[in-house]
Amino acid sequence: MSFTFTVKTQKNIDDAILDLTENLKGIGFGLLETLDFKKILAEKGLEFADDYKLMEVCNPHLAKQVLEANPDLGLLLPCTIAVYKKDNENFISLARPTSLLSMVSDENLKISGEDIEKNLIKIIESVK
Repeated sequence: MSFTFTVKTQKNIDDAILDLTENLKGIGFGLLETLDFKKILAEKGLEFADDYKLMEVCNPHLAKQVLEANPDLGLLLPCTIAVYKKDNENFISLARPTSLLSMVSDENLKISGEDIEKNLIKIIESVK
């Protein structure tokens, strides 16, 4: 299994982010922040040709459950979704929670990761 789930989108990057943000609310997730890497790198004097935005998304109830189970797992939070342009096409890519949680021995968290991933993929598929 791949570390990521990636799909092409016909939407422009900002519209894809708006639609993702709105649809994530339906599964209890909210947008914490969107990092604009093209802008961040430009501020550091580096040119980056394509748009690349990283959405940090979180479900507070699930985050609380993970942190209470093991504070070190906070290093795997929040879930990240990248929306970017490559070779003149736009993509939406999810870092699969199951890949991240595969390093954890707690089976309950692995099961939660599967549910989270399934729901996030549904949202991405609905937006593409």
